[in-house]
Amino acid sequence: MPTPGRTPHEMVERALVLIRRDQQARRLHRREGEQVPAPNGDAARFRYLDALDEATEGMAISEIAEAIGVDRPRASRLTTQLLEDDLIERDTKPGDSRYALIRLTDRGRDIVNAIHENRRHAVTEAMAGFTPEESQTLAVLLERFVDAWPRDPT
Repeated sequence: MPTPGRTPHEMVERALVLIRRDQQARRLHRREGEQVPAPNGDAARFRYLDALDEATEGMAISEIAEAIGVDRPRASRLTTQLLEDDLIERDTKPGDSRYALIRLTDRGRDIVNAIHENRRHAVTEAMAGFTPEESQTLAVLLERFVDAWPRDPT
């Protein structure tokens, strides 16, 4: 229901804040009564695994740092932790043994997939009262909104 006195821009910004808070509190990762495995620690660990989920050939630590918005030393510490937890593996780039590529292990991929599935259930639940037309409109507009979101050109 629209909030009286708020502009559409304020309403969207508020919605983004609430979603971010839920994600940081891991409410979208763990739902009551569900046993979704989660990477121990902070949200950066999941962002790290999630970034690797889209990289079929693996990523360099510097690429991961940029993708998740942390500095290189923080990404290196996360790499060490995730290696110890057997959620990622390190390999060398073919033709250049100085260049490390990081990939998800099967265990890491299982965690990412479980969290994505849980999030899809949350979206389905949130949209249960929408008509098919409303769902389609929201999806199209949200995709357009994300595509137009300002990003650092680097």
